[in-house]
Amino acid sequence: MEYAFLKTEMTQHEMILNQLGADVKIVQGIMCYVSIEINGIPVEYVYQINNVGNYFLQRLSPYPMVAGSFVSKDEVINLIKHDISQFKNAANSSAFKDFIEINKNLTRLARQFEDLYLYYNVPHDTLQSMNESLKSLDSLIKECKVTSKRVYFEKDPETV
Repeated sequence: MEYAFLKTEMTQHEMILNQLGADVKIVQGIMCYVSIEINGIPVEYVYQINNVGNYFLQRLSPYPMVAGSFVSKDEVINLIKHDISQFKNAANSSAFKDFIEINKNLTRLARQFEDLYLYYNVPHDTLQSMNESLKSLDSLIKECKVTSKRVYFEKDPETV
């Protein structure tokens, strides 16, 4: 695409979003796409290198996961390196495809839940029931950590 087209498109987006009341900041940058296949499963990332000194990284597949913003290329590369290493290690498990499917289902459920509360007036007791189910799943994950053998040691888990 030509720069003139991109600039015109950007200006149109900015104008429409400003009319909605949004504050739009244009950050020049380069988008990088990274992919690797592990046991037939694509693992893909996208990150932006921009002129304000930070990097925004997300994994696209096998299921989407926002990794966040980083202040250096080393942080981005290190995260991708460990992520790939972890997926290669997990691919040795007979439950690898189940793990991927569960994560896809969790991502789908998060999107369905967002649609539910953005489009419907959900009764409070239903929300409480959903929250209790999530607490139960959270407990199951923590219990599983305690009862399962750790298999990856290059870095510590961030959330369990």
